[in-house]
Amino acid sequence: MPELPEVESTVRYLQERVVDRTIVSSAVYWARTVATHTPIAFSGSVAGVTIEAVIRRGKFIGLKLRGSSEQYLFVHLRMSGSLDVIAAQSEIATHDRVILELNNGKSIRFNDTRKFGRMYLCDSPEQVVGNLGVEPLSDDFSPELLYAITRGKKTCAKALLLDQRAIAGLGNIYVDESLWKAKIHPLTPVAKLTQSQCVALHAAITSTLEQAIALSGTDFGDGVVQDGMYSPLVYARDDEPCNRCGGSIRKSRVQQRGTHYCPQCQRAPRKSRRA
Repeated sequence: MPELPEVESTVRYLQERVVDRTIVSSAVYWARTVATHTPIAFSGSVAGVTIEAVIRRGKFIGLKLRGSSEQYLFVHLRMSGSLDVIAAQSEIATHDRVILELNNGKSIRFNDTRKFGRMYLCDSPEQVVGNLGVEPLSDDFSPELLYAITRGKKTCAKALLLDQRAIAGLGNIYVDESLWKAKIHPLTPVAKLTQSQCVALHAAITSTLEQAIALSGTDFGDGVVQDGMYSPLVYARDDEPCNRCGGSIRKSRVQQRGTHYCPQCQRAPRKSRRA
């Protein structure tokens, strides 16, 4: 599933191509892609509105729309969704689910092989993304805040970082990468993390995300970012040597998610030595 770096890369791609363009018409080819409206109601609501800005909140892409009233169109790519801007007269692809035609001869194509992606048309961001946690690249996210978030939680490090209500945008790849950089085992109870560990984890999260964004994310999965050049240091490298200590990367399951870590660098908590 695309995570913050891949979504941010898509947002920047769209910002260069669709801001200040008007949606002339739209076509919905898979009704369930639009979670909030029927295809007819959706098409009627977006016709004639101008795309004022493209924003990101967590793993959501948001189009701020200006018409008779302010609206937002949020898109969650899920596992295989992608957004592209191409000539309006281009042939409709097999997996194009929604097409927004613009007033410059271009169209925004939402292509989604697995049909899991969703669009949400709403009056305010809070209706869709209001329950998301802090943005990990914002000024609000600090080592002190991360330490405060971990207090009193009865969960492990990996589960907390995957919780979008705590920190928005992280997913399986970048959680594994960040925990490896911070030398924290995925099963470490977050309530036992020290302040110094939270400082290290905060630095690992921000540096990992910044590096991945600079490289347009990864091209893992269904190639949401076709030119993603970020190469994970631990994720999907099970049985390969650790880049830091030379030990063997291990794969296990945490919160039903495939999890990669180095048993030598990331020492397991006492009660989880067999993980």
